[in-house]
Amino acid sequence: MDVIIVGVGGQGILTCSNILAKASINAGLNVLTSEVHGMAQRGGSVEVHVRIGDVHSPLIPFGSADVMIALEPVEALRKVEFVGEDSIVLMNVRPIIPVSVTLGMAKYPSVEDIVERLKGLVKRVIKIDALDVAKRAGDVRSANVVMLGAFVKHTNLFTIEEVERAIREVLPEKVHDINVKALRLGYEHA
Repeated sequence: MDVIIVGVGGQGILTCSNILAKASINAGLNVLTSEVHGMAQRGGSVEVHVRIGDVHSPLIPFGSADVMIALEPVEALRKVEFVGEDSIVLMNVRPIIPVSVTLGMAKYPSVEDIVERLKGLVKRVIKIDALDVAKRAGDVRSANVVMLGAFVKHTNLFTIEEVERAIREVLPEKVHDINVKALRLGYEHA
């Protein structure tokens, strides 16, 4: 399974990929990851490729991602060349407005427009208000794990328990409970 995770710096995209990779290893699956990020500390674009199975390159070819996990709506459009008509896009509907929009130099499209554009390109678009779900889990920083819950629900690659185990192995103990709750709420919400 080829999974591309996209968003902006600070959203926990690398953590998300580490949890998926650990779950893969625990399940006895081969996994390769590759990250591409620009000015991640300043809210720049970040993409991570996670390839699970018998693969030999860490980069997903254009048009062949099985799943895109988009933590930011516009980033889904920015990396749309990686998805194909059979892909699933799991998209957080909460935008992070870039400075260029705040300064009036660019315009941010509506989330509805983004969803409609994606629906014309892929099999399914699943919208999740990951920030709202993460608040219910107890910490907005767990929105990335909310998206992993949606991933588990819509792919059947791992059980929820397998991803919980990976969370406990990857994250510090002090955030285990919140992130396990975020995972389960993301699964239920999706």
